[in-house]
Amino acid sequence: MVEAHIDETVGNGRIVLRPNASWTWRANLYLLGVLTALSLSIGIGFLIMGAWVILPFSVVELVIVASCFYYCVRQCRLQQIISFSGDQVVVEHGLSAPTDVTKFSRTWAKFLVMPPEHPSWRRRVIIRSHGSEKEIGGFLNESDREQLVSYLRKTVACRDRAMSEALSASR
Repeated sequence: MVEAHIDETVGNGRIVLRPNASWTWRANLYLLGVLTALSLSIGIGFLIMGAWVILPFSVVELVIVASCFYYCVRQCRLQQIISFSGDQVVVEHGLSAPTDVTKFSRTWAKFLVMPPEHPSWRRRVIIRSHGSEKEIGGFLNESDREQLVSYLRKTVACRDRAMSEALSASR
């Protein structure tokens, strides 16, 4: 998911990137509850028939499934925020709060769309400046990545237009 708040006059603003989350946490809990009830009823049924060893494996299975659900929901909370100001581009990356903040000089920063290296791979969007680079939106699907690229082009075009207007006004 791509949300953009860009001032069209100077090209400042921010773009928020989040992975597509198909289900809410509550929906995942409902599904986990149904799986738990089903698995435990089968395990208890085998326990009553004398096959007690099934129930512990059923509990271990539920712990693994719950851990996988937690991991997937946590990864869906991942986000990147790209902020454009007058002289810098800031890329913040993290779950609930930014854990990785990278700053680039806006004058020297370049946005690159790298073609896939293999037919089954995806294209990459990269910001590069002074020998350092960072991938942007690695968790996005292809249509969201296209939307991100269009917002980046729009931001660069607004910035170029504002700079050319400032240069012509100073002459």
